Amino acid sequence: MSEGAKTVEYYREIGERVADTLQKYNNDTEGWEESKSTTHFKISYRKSTEFQGYLYKGEAVYAAKPKVVFDYVEPLPNGHRAKWDKNMKKIEIIKQMENDLRINRACTNSACMGLISPRDFVDLILIKETDEYLSTNAVSIEGELEEQKKYVRGWNYQCGIIVVKLPSEPNKCKLISLIQPEIKGMVPAKLKDAAIPGSMIEFFTQLRDTLKEAGELHGQD
Repeated sequence: MSEGAKTVEYYREIGERVADTLQKYNNDTEGWEESKSTTHFKISYRKSTEFQGYLYKGEAVYAAKPKVVFDYVEPLPNGHRAKWDKNMKKIEIIKQMENDLRINRACTNSACMGLISPRDFVDLILIKETDEYLSTNAVSIEGELEEQKKYVRGWNYQCGIIVVKLPSEPNKCKLISLIQPEIKGMVPAKLKDAAIPGSMIEFFTQLRDTLKEAGELHGQD
């Protein structure tokens, strides 16, 4: 299909396919190895079925309302995440197709004390809300934005964030992050494998600190 022929329905079909895949990833308990675990979060990984790298899964429970947590993690230019996520340098909307469907560009800061230079990712994002969860469902796409010299263009295989509602505890939710990025460039595999779980740990920790500072955590957390 040519670039000009791509419709909203075409992109929505991709987004729905990603959403279904992420639910399967989340529900599949086989093959995960633990990378890091604390009282607040757990990071696991397994071989990706989409490329030669790994699929990473982060899990944490927050004593905060699901919609509040989702508002803090949704990648929007003027949203909370653009302010608290230190790994994120810039978030842009390239194309807003419908309220729940858009194309984003996310620029990251350098990592590992500058050994990994800034990256940018151009992703299709579908937002979903059901009785069970709220989620972002994303995958990188081509042809929407030319590469820029100051960034290495990375690629996100099917990825996203799922905020699971806990019906018996409306002031709590479980946050699940599923990512499998190919950061490209001349970066040794060992450095990549160390950087990605490290960035996930920072993500969960910064989010908890931000929610606490904003007074959004309820009870003991």
